[in-house]
Amino acid sequence: MSAKQAIYDIPENPLQGRIFDDFLRVDEALSKLEERARLSSLRDAWSQRLLFRNACAAMHTQSCLVYLQDLVLLDGHAFSGAMYADLSCGLSILKFWQRGLQEDPLMLLRAPMPGEMPRPLSCEVAGDPLGTRDVPEFFYDPDWDEAGRLEQWRRVWQETSRLPPLLACAIAWDAWHVLAPEQQGTWRAPLLAALVLRARAKTRNLLLPIDTGQWLLHKGWRSSDGYAQRVQAFFDCVAAAIKHAGSELSGLENAKERMSLKLKCVRKNSRLADLIDLMIAKPLVSIPLACKELHISKQALRLLIPRLGSTPREITERSRYRCWTVT
Repeated sequence: MSAKQAIYDIPENPLQGRIFDDFLRVDEALSKLEERARLSSLRDAWSQRLLFRNACAAMHTQSCLVYLQDLVLLDGHAFSGAMYADLSCGLSILKFWQRGLQEDPLMLLRAPMPGEMPRPLSCEVAGDPLGTRDVPEFFYDPDWDEAGRLEQWRRVWQETSRLPPLLACAIAWDAWHVLAPEQQGTWRAPLLAALVLRARAKTRNLLLPIDTGQWLLHKGWRSSDGYAQRVQAFFDCVAAAIKHAGSELSGLENAKERMSLKLKCVRKNSRLADLIDLMIAKPLVSIPLACKELHISKQALRLLIPRLGSTPREITERSRYRCWTVT
């Protein structure tokens, strides 16, 4: 398919039929989640925690398996296992989502096009960014015209400024799949859609884990579906992501409340409060990771964890390489 054939036109009535009902339902749920996030004291830790499972889900949509435990330990510089390509790519995706949560989303969406400088968003394997090396013609079409396709996608994104944020997000997601600015970059579509939501101030306090919603429903973009079916599938994935994020926040609030009861009558220099914050911020905590983050010895950590009671649940059930999580 040449660059001239890669065309995407926004329908005159993008909320036709059942799409309008689905839009209202999901938009209301998203507004409620954003309000909960704004008022929650665990907002920062929760929004960071969501990204780990989302990165694993993004790799799963590419038919790649990345273990959550490996990803958390690698991000915390406490991974001691054998490195594999899927884990390296999963870490890169995690870093891109973390960057989207920390930086201005408009600046990321307006990043330079391929050819002007190395790609700001690209999957890195073994330390070699895809945008900085020569790609073989055996795997990539040299006539793909990524710059032209990306320019068309940006045109579509700019035209959605007159539409509601959630609908603009859905169209940006769908247009990325249709135009395919990057030949092997379908994993970027949920990230760009989440950035559009954040840029339009619909989700100021989180980056919606859309990949997690796709993974939970086993749904995705299909070229055989029409526009209405694709947008409805996207709204379903967003609804699943909202439900997952809300349940995660409720669980963390309950866990924080239970573990905070253990802080009574502790010494001022105790690291128990820091351990609680670490348990909330990470999907799972191992002994090497906690020792590195809290700057304490393994023996001190083994004495601290039982003081938290039964809230942290051990998921390994073995004497070595033990891990805990709160749900």
